Amino acid sequence: MTINQLELKSAVSKWLYDRFLHFVIYPSIWVAGGIASLGLFTQKVLELGDNWQPIALIFVTALIPYNLDRIFDSYVQKIPEAKAQLFFQKPYIFVFLFSAIATTALLLYYAPLRVRYVSCAGIVPLLYGTPLFPWKTKSELQWYRLKDIPGSKAWIVGTILTYAVIALPLAYAGAKFDLAATLTTLFMFAFIVSNSHVFDIRDVESDREKGVVTLPIMVGIKGTKLILTAMNILMLPIVISGWITNTIAYYPEMILAVGVNLSYIWAVNAKTPRSVYSIWIEGCLFVPILANLAIQTFCFISTN
Repeated sequence: MTINQLELKSAVSKWLYDRFLHFVIYPSIWVAGGIASLGLFTQKVLELGDNWQPIALIFVTALIPYNLDRIFDSYVQKIPEAKAQLFFQKPYIFVFLFSAIATTALLLYYAPLRVRYVSCAGIVPLLYGTPLFPWKTKSELQWYRLKDIPGSKAWIVGTILTYAVIALPLAYAGAKFDLAATLTTLFMFAFIVSNSHVFDIRDVESDREKGVVTLPIMVGIKGTKLILTAMNILMLPIVISGWITNTIAYYPEMILAVGVNLSYIWAVNAKTPRSVYSIWIEGCLFVPILANLAIQTFCFISTN
């Protein structure tokens, strides 16, 4: 391969990577897809059927708070990545945001009444990054957000997402929140909250500069990793006990997901490139459903 061919290949790769960032990563389509895939996994674990509507609703509603939060951040708390900072100040991101809101409204309009009631909790993520609480200091009036509550940032995010991927599939199926759903919620909470807290490791300097007190700032990066590790390890035997007692169907994908969690929890630090977080760590949200598809494919091939 000649030098010109290598340069052309490099230029094409860079162009494709930039397009991927602008059309998939920055507008949160990647992370919203990962969250929606967890709703799909919930349907399989709890045997709720293959209804596309809760998955679509999870996807579009996830787009709203993520983009809203980053739009506010681009003005209130500067995003360390210059391209992302510029992206969230462009007019088209508002068009995208309003499109997600309109699609959410449409899905809710055609959803059963119980789904609308369950979706009322969606007001919390909408307010999560919005300046709501005025506080007068010596020099100026400052506005605080829910995420500014000390140590609460990732816990709020993780709780909201866990609620969405459990409650919406259950509501659409008209199923009750039983012990099997409780164990699935426990797994989802540990899995999602771990992912959310890792991003606070990435943003530790930015959060400290802005005065946002997160878990890594409170207990340090190593302390955060120990807490997340303990949460995952304590969760797993509880879920396994559910398998043993036939309370919940056996899904080894959960063990793999915990292994993936622990791997990246201890692999990343504040200096890990942002692309690793935004592509690979967020991509880990797809692990349960991808592992499930792999197992199903293997079983199908083995029996044929």
